[in-house]
Amino acid sequence: MEFRLLNDIDYFSMKISNIEGNIRTTPSRAFKRINSQYDNSYFTEILTSVRHDNLKGQINYDLFDRNIERKIKNNENNQNINILTFFGDKETDISEISKFEDIGLIDNFEKLFNDNLISMPFALSLYNKNNYDTIYSQIKTSYDQFVTSVSTKNIFCYLPVYIDYKKIRDFLNFYSDKDLGTVYHSGGTYNAIPVYADFKRSNPDAFKRSVAMLQKLKKEFIKDGFYPIYYAANISRPRLSDKKYNVIAKEFMLSFLGFDIIGTSMAYQPREGKGYPQNNKYLNFDLNTFNYFYKNNDKIKRKEADINKAQILNAQTNFLNNTMTKSSPTNELNKRPEAKKYIQTYG
Repeated sequence: MEFRLLNDIDYFSMKISNIEGNIRTTPSRAFKRINSQYDNSYFTEILTSVRHDNLKGQINYDLFDRNIERKIKNNENNQNINILTFFGDKETDISEISKFEDIGLIDNFEKLFNDNLISMPFALSLYNKNNYDTIYSQIKTSYDQFVTSVSTKNIFCYLPVYIDYKKIRDFLNFYSDKDLGTVYHSGGTYNAIPVYADFKRSNPDAFKRSVAMLQKLKKEFIKDGFYPIYYAANISRPRLSDKKYNVIAKEFMLSFLGFDIIGTSMAYQPREGKGYPQNNKYLNFDLNTFNYFYKNNDKIKRKEADINKAQILNAQTNFLNNTMTKSSPTNELNKRPEAKKYIQTYG
Protein backbone atom coordinates (compact mmCIF):
# COMPACT_ATOMS: atom_id res chain seq x y z
CA MET A 1 0.00 0.00 0.00
CA GLU A 2 1.35 3.43 -0.93
CA PHE A 3 0.41 6.68 0.80
CA ARG A 4 1.18 9.87 -1.13
CA LEU A 5 0.11 13.41 -0.20
CA LEU A 6 -1.32 15.46 -3.06
CA ASN A 7 -0.72 18.75 -1.29
CA ASP A 8 0.57 19.79 2.10
CA ILE A 9 -0.35 23.41 2.63
CA ASP A 10 -3.53 23.82 4.66
CA TYR A 11 -5.57 20.86 3.47
CA PHE A 12 -4.09 17.40 3.37
CA SER A 13 -5.33 15.26 0.54
CA MET A 14 -3.78 11.83 0.09
CA LYS A 15 -3.73 9.22 -2.66
CA ILE A 16 -3.80 5.68 -1.31
CA SER A 17 -3.03 3.02 -3.90
CA ASN A 18 -2.50 -0.75 -3.75
CA ILE A 19 -0.64 -3.29 -5.87
CA GLU A 20 -3.85 -4.07 -7.77
CA GLY A 21 -3.91 -0.51 -9.10
CA ASN A 22 -6.93 0.51 -7.04
CA ILE A 23 -6.75 4.11 -5.88
CA ARG A 24 -8.69 6.09 -3.31
CA THR A 25 -8.23 9.77 -2.56
CA THR A 26 -8.75 11.18 0.92
CA PRO A 27 -10.55 12.68 2.67
CA SER A 28 -13.15 10.04 1.92
CA ARG A 29 -16.12 8.28 3.41
CA ALA A 30 -16.22 4.50 3.95
CA PHE A 31 -19.16 2.12 4.01
CA LYS A 32 -20.02 -1.53 3.50
CA ARG A 33 -20.50 -2.79 -0.04
CA ILE A 34 -24.05 -2.06 -1.25
CA ASN A 35 -24.10 -2.79 -4.98
CA SER A 36 -21.88 -2.38 -8.03
CA GLN A 37 -23.13 1.15 -8.66
CA TYR A 38 -21.22 2.39 -5.61
CA ASP A 39 -18.24 0.02 -5.76
CA ASN A 40 -15.80 2.82 -6.52
CA SER A 41 -17.42 5.60 -4.51
CA TYR A 42 -15.56 5.30 -1.19
CA PHE A 43 -13.53 2.81 0.86
CA THR A 44 -15.26 -0.52 1.43
CA GLU A 45 -15.68 -1.46 5.11
CA ILE A 46 -15.83 -5.13 6.08
CA LEU A 47 -16.69 -5.60 9.77
CA THR A 48 -16.65 -9.20 11.00
CA SER A 49 -17.97 -10.06 14.45
CA VAL A 50 -16.62 -12.86 16.61
CA ARG A 51 -18.92 -14.19 19.31
CA HIS A 52 -17.52 -15.42 22.57
CA ASP A 53 -19.10 -18.78 21.75
CA ASN A 54 -16.90 -18.99 18.64
CA LEU A 55 -13.91 -19.20 20.94
CA LYS A 56 -15.34 -21.99 23.11
CA GLY A 57 -14.86 -25.57 21.99
CA GLN A 58 -13.69 -27.12 18.75
CA ILE A 59 -17.22 -27.60 17.37
CA ASN A 60 -18.03 -23.89 17.66
CA TYR A 61 -14.70 -22.87 16.19
CA ASP A 62 -15.01 -25.30 13.28
CA LEU A 63 -18.42 -23.86 12.40
CA PHE A 64 -17.05 -20.32 12.44
CA ASP A 65 -13.94 -21.31 10.49
CA ARG A 66 -15.99 -23.09 7.84
CA ASN A 67 -18.01 -19.97 6.97
CA ILE A 68 -15.75 -17.02 7.65
CA GLU A 69 -13.76 -16.94 4.42
CA ARG A 70 -16.93 -17.07 2.32
CA LYS A 71 -18.50 -14.36 4.46
CA ILE A 72 -15.55 -12.02 3.99
CA LYS A 73 -15.29 -12.78 0.30
CA ASN A 74 -18.99 -11.98 -0.20
CA ASN A 75 -18.47 -8.54 1.35
CA GLU A 76 -15.19 -7.80 -0.40
CA ASN A 77 -14.91 -5.43 -3.33
CA ASN A 78 -11.92 -6.44 -5.44
CA GLN A 79 -12.17 -3.25 -7.50
CA ASN A 80 -11.61 -1.10 -4.44
CA ILE A 81 -9.48 -0.77 -1.31
CA ASN A 82 -11.16 -2.65 1.53
CA ILE A 83 -10.77 -2.00 5.24
CA LEU A 84 -11.09 -5.28 7.16
CA THR A 85 -11.91 -5.33 10.87
CA PHE A 86 -12.50 -8.24 13.26
CA PHE A 87 -14.16 -7.39 16.58
CA GLY A 88 -15.24 -9.41 19.57
CA ASP A 89 -18.55 -9.12 21.42
CA LYS A 90 -19.06 -7.76 24.92
CA GLU A 91 -18.18 -11.11 26.50
CA THR A 92 -14.87 -11.38 24.65
CA ASP A 93 -11.62 -10.01 26.02
CA ILE A 94 -9.41 -8.16 23.57
CA SER A 95 -6.56 -10.58 24.29
CA GLU A 96 -8.77 -13.47 23.13
CA ILE A 97 -9.65 -11.84 19.83
CA SER A 98 -6.04 -10.85 19.10
CA LYS A 99 -4.86 -14.44 19.59
CA PHE A 100 -7.82 -15.91 17.72
CA GLU A 101 -6.54 -18.39 15.14
CA ASP A 102 -8.66 -17.04 12.29
CA ILE A 103 -7.11 -13.58 12.67
CA GLY A 104 -4.44 -15.03 10.39
CA LEU A 105 -7.16 -15.27 7.77
CA ILE A 106 -7.02 -11.49 7.49
CA ASP A 107 -3.43 -11.78 6.37
CA ASN A 108 -4.29 -14.58 3.94
CA PHE A 109 -7.20 -12.57 2.60
CA GLU A 110 -4.96 -9.58 2.03
CA LYS A 111 -2.48 -11.72 0.07
CA LEU A 112 -4.93 -13.87 -1.89
CA PHE A 113 -7.64 -11.45 -2.90
CA ASN A 114 -6.33 -7.90 -2.76
CA ASP A 115 -3.97 -5.45 -1.11
CA ASN A 116 -6.18 -4.11 1.67
CA LEU A 117 -6.07 -2.06 4.85
CA ILE A 118 -6.31 -4.17 8.01
CA SER A 119 -7.63 -2.86 11.33
CA MET A 120 -6.17 -4.14 14.55
CA PRO A 121 -8.88 -6.36 16.14
CA PHE A 122 -10.71 -5.03 19.18
CA ALA A 123 -13.55 -6.11 21.46
CA LEU A 124 -16.73 -4.35 22.54
CA SER A 125 -15.83 -5.29 26.12
CA LEU A 126 -13.39 -2.34 26.07
CA TYR A 127 -16.38 0.02 26.07
CA ASN A 128 -17.25 -1.05 29.62
CA LYS A 129 -13.79 -0.52 31.11
CA ASN A 130 -13.26 2.67 33.12
CA ASN A 131 -9.63 2.28 34.14
CA TYR A 132 -7.35 3.95 31.59
CA ASP A 133 -4.22 2.04 32.61
CA THR A 134 -6.05 -1.25 32.01
CA ILE A 135 -7.28 -0.17 28.56
CA TYR A 136 -3.86 1.13 27.54
CA SER A 137 -2.05 -1.97 28.77
CA GLN A 138 -4.48 -4.36 27.08
CA ILE A 139 -4.34 -2.54 23.74
CA LYS A 140 -0.54 -2.45 23.74
CA THR A 141 -0.39 -6.17 24.49
CA SER A 142 -3.03 -6.85 21.86
CA TYR A 143 -1.03 -4.93 19.26
CA ASP A 144 2.07 -7.01 19.99
CA GLN A 145 0.05 -10.22 19.71
CA PHE A 146 -1.60 -9.14 16.48
CA VAL A 147 1.50 -8.08 14.59
CA THR A 148 3.11 -11.46 15.24
CA SER A 149 0.19 -13.19 13.47
CA VAL A 150 0.23 -11.11 10.28
CA SER A 151 2.95 -10.13 7.85
CA THR A 152 1.22 -7.11 6.34
CA LYS A 153 2.15 -3.58 7.38
CA ASN A 154 -1.16 -2.16 6.13
CA ILE A 155 -2.45 -1.90 9.69
CA PHE A 156 -4.75 0.61 11.36
CA CYS A 157 -3.74 0.70 15.04
CA TYR A 158 -6.56 0.87 17.58
CA LEU A 159 -7.10 4.20 19.36
CA PRO A 160 -10.09 4.62 21.72
CA VAL A 161 -11.43 8.15 21.23
CA TYR A 162 -13.69 7.54 24.23
CA ILE A 163 -10.89 7.70 26.82
CA ASP A 164 -9.70 10.84 28.65
CA TYR A 165 -8.51 13.16 25.89
CA LYS A 166 -5.30 13.88 27.82
CA LYS A 167 -4.24 10.24 27.34
CA ILE A 168 -4.56 10.10 23.55
CA ARG A 169 -0.95 11.20 23.10
CA ASP A 170 0.18 7.97 24.80
CA PHE A 171 -1.24 5.89 21.96
CA LEU A 172 0.31 7.97 19.19
CA ASN A 173 3.66 7.88 20.99
CA PHE A 174 3.44 4.08 21.28
CA TYR A 175 2.53 3.58 17.62
CA SER A 176 5.10 6.09 16.38
CA ASP A 177 7.80 3.65 17.45
CA LYS A 178 6.47 0.97 15.04
CA ASP A 179 7.18 0.39 11.35
CA LEU A 180 3.77 1.22 9.87
CA GLY A 181 4.70 2.48 6.43
CA THR A 182 5.70 5.71 4.72
CA VAL A 183 3.77 8.75 3.58
CA TYR A 184 5.38 10.38 0.54
CA HIS A 185 5.12 14.09 -0.22
CA SER A 186 6.79 16.64 -2.45
CA GLY A 187 9.49 17.44 0.09
CA GLY A 188 10.33 13.89 1.15
CA THR A 189 8.64 11.41 3.46
CA TYR A 190 6.85 11.02 6.77
CA ASN A 191 6.63 7.94 8.96
CA ALA A 192 3.01 6.81 8.80
CA ILE A 193 0.88 6.29 11.93
CA PRO A 194 -2.45 4.86 10.67
CA VAL A 195 -4.99 4.74 13.50
CA TYR A 196 -8.48 3.27 13.85
CA ALA A 197 -10.12 6.02 15.93
CA ASP A 198 -13.06 4.29 17.62
CA PHE A 199 -15.96 6.65 18.42
CA LYS A 200 -17.98 4.01 20.23
CA ARG A 201 -21.03 4.50 17.95
CA SER A 202 -21.33 8.19 18.87
CA ASN A 203 -21.18 11.41 16.88
CA PRO A 204 -18.09 13.66 17.26
CA ASP A 205 -19.67 15.96 19.84
CA ALA A 206 -19.66 13.13 22.39
CA PHE A 207 -15.86 13.27 22.43
CA LYS A 208 -15.20 16.84 21.42
CA ARG A 209 -12.03 17.27 23.45
CA SER A 210 -10.61 14.08 22.01
CA VAL A 211 -11.27 15.26 18.45
CA ALA A 212 -9.65 18.62 19.20
CA MET A 213 -6.66 16.80 20.71
CA LEU A 214 -6.30 14.53 17.67
CA GLN A 215 -6.34 17.57 15.40
CA LYS A 216 -3.69 19.26 17.51
CA LEU A 217 -1.50 16.15 17.69
CA LYS A 218 -1.69 15.61 13.93
CA LYS A 219 -0.11 19.01 13.32
CA GLU A 220 2.44 18.41 16.06
CA PHE A 221 3.48 14.96 14.84
CA ILE A 222 3.78 16.18 11.23
CA LYS A 223 6.33 18.75 12.38
CA ASP A 224 8.28 15.88 13.97
CA GLY A 225 8.31 13.79 10.78
CA PHE A 226 5.26 11.57 11.40
CA TYR A 227 1.93 11.56 9.58
CA PRO A 228 -1.06 10.28 11.60
CA ILE A 229 -3.67 8.83 9.20
CA TYR A 230 -7.01 9.05 10.99
CA TYR A 231 -9.81 6.59 10.23
CA ALA A 232 -12.93 7.62 12.18
CA ALA A 233 -14.63 4.30 12.88
CA ASN A 234 -17.89 3.32 14.60
CA ILE A 235 -19.02 6.91 14.23
CA SER A 236 -22.64 7.93 13.92
CA ARG A 237 -24.29 10.88 12.26
CA PRO A 238 -26.34 13.31 14.38
CA ARG A 239 -29.94 12.26 14.89
CA LEU A 240 -32.89 14.00 13.34
CA SER A 241 -36.38 14.17 14.79
CA ASP A 242 -39.71 15.93 14.24
CA LYS A 243 -38.36 18.81 16.30
CA LYS A 244 -34.82 18.69 14.93
CA TYR A 245 -35.25 18.18 11.22
CA ASN A 246 -32.16 20.02 9.91
CA VAL A 247 -28.72 19.45 11.43
CA ILE A 248 -25.07 19.92 10.53
CA ALA A 249 -23.39 16.73 9.26
CA LYS A 250 -21.02 16.53 12.19
CA GLU A 251 -19.25 13.31 11.25
CA PHE A 252 -18.66 14.65 7.70
CA MET A 253 -17.14 17.79 9.24
CA LEU A 254 -14.26 15.69 10.60
CA SER A 255 -12.82 16.07 7.09
CA PHE A 256 -12.06 19.68 8.06
CA LEU A 257 -10.43 18.58 11.33
CA GLY A 258 -7.64 16.38 10.02
CA PHE A 259 -9.47 13.07 9.54
CA ASP A 260 -8.61 11.13 6.39
CA ILE A 261 -11.30 8.41 6.28
CA ILE A 262 -14.73 8.63 7.92
CA GLY A 263 -16.51 5.33 8.33
CA THR A 264 -20.19 4.54 8.50
CA SER A 265 -20.56 0.83 9.29
CA MET A 266 -21.03 0.01 12.97
CA ALA A 267 -19.62 -2.71 15.21
CA TYR A 268 -22.59 -4.07 17.17
CA GLN A 269 -23.08 -6.98 19.51
CA PRO A 270 -23.81 -9.79 17.00
CA ARG A 271 -27.20 -10.76 18.41
CA GLU A 272 -28.41 -7.17 18.13
CA GLY A 273 -28.61 -7.37 14.36
CA LYS A 274 -27.26 -4.91 11.87
CA GLY A 275 -27.54 -1.77 13.90
CA TYR A 276 -30.60 0.18 12.86
CA PRO A 277 -34.35 -0.40 12.42
CA GLN A 278 -35.94 -1.77 9.29
CA ASN A 279 -37.94 1.40 8.74
CA ASN A 280 -36.09 4.66 8.11
CA LYS A 281 -36.92 8.02 6.63
CA TYR A 282 -35.34 9.18 3.38
CA LEU A 283 -32.33 11.32 4.32
CA ASN A 284 -30.90 14.14 2.25
CA PHE A 285 -27.62 16.06 2.38
CA ASP A 286 -27.30 19.69 1.30
CA LEU A 287 -23.86 20.51 -0.11
CA ASN A 288 -24.69 24.22 0.16
CA THR A 289 -24.94 24.04 3.96
CA PHE A 290 -23.40 20.64 4.91
CA ASN A 291 -26.70 19.85 6.64
CA TYR A 292 -28.74 16.66 6.82
CA PHE A 293 -32.51 16.83 6.54
CA TYR A 294 -35.41 14.50 5.87
CA LYS A 295 -36.76 14.62 2.33
CA ASN A 296 -40.23 13.67 3.60
CA ASN A 297 -41.91 11.59 6.29
CA ASP A 298 -42.22 8.46 4.17
CA LYS A 299 -40.73 5.30 5.64
CA ILE A 300 -38.25 3.27 3.62
CA LYS A 301 -36.97 -0.26 4.21
CA ARG A 302 -33.46 -1.16 5.16
CA LYS A 303 -32.22 -1.94 1.65
CA GLU A 304 -33.53 1.40 0.42
CA ALA A 305 -31.96 3.11 3.45
CA ASP A 306 -28.56 1.59 2.58
CA ILE A 307 -28.81 2.86 -1.00
CA ASN A 308 -29.92 6.26 0.31
CA LYS A 309 -26.86 6.34 2.57
CA ALA A 310 -24.57 5.24 -0.27
CA GLN A 311 -25.85 8.10 -2.43
CA ILE A 312 -25.02 10.61 0.29
CA LEU A 313 -21.57 9.17 0.99
CA ASN A 314 -20.81 9.20 -2.71
CA ALA A 315 -21.80 12.88 -2.95
CA GLN A 316 -19.74 13.78 0.12
CA THR A 317 -16.65 11.95 -1.14
CA ASN A 318 -16.95 13.48 -4.60
CA PHE A 319 -17.10 16.92 -3.01
CA LEU A 320 -14.03 16.23 -0.85
CA ASN A 321 -12.03 14.74 -3.71
CA ASN A 322 -12.97 17.26 -6.39
CA THR A 323 -14.09 20.61 -5.02
CA MET A 324 -11.78 20.65 -2.04
CA THR A 325 -8.63 19.84 -4.00
CA LYS A 326 -9.30 22.89 -6.18
CA SER A 327 -10.43 25.18 -3.38
CA SER A 328 -9.48 25.42 0.30
CA PRO A 329 -11.24 24.56 3.55
CA THR A 330 -11.28 28.22 4.52
CA ASN A 331 -12.99 29.26 1.30
CA GLU A 332 -15.56 26.48 1.52
CA LEU A 333 -16.39 27.19 5.16
CA ASN A 334 -16.73 30.92 4.48
CA LYS A 335 -19.54 30.02 2.07
CA ARG A 336 -21.30 28.09 4.84
CA PRO A 337 -21.54 30.17 8.07
CA GLU A 338 -23.18 27.43 10.17
CA ALA A 339 -20.52 24.88 9.21
CA LYS A 340 -17.77 27.42 9.86
CA LYS A 341 -19.19 28.19 13.29
CA TYR A 342 -19.28 24.47 14.09
CA ILE A 343 -15.62 23.98 13.15
CA GLN A 344 -14.66 26.98 15.28
CA THR A 345 -16.06 25.25 18.37
CA TYR A 346 -13.06 22.88 18.13
CA GLY A 347 -10.66 25.79 18.65
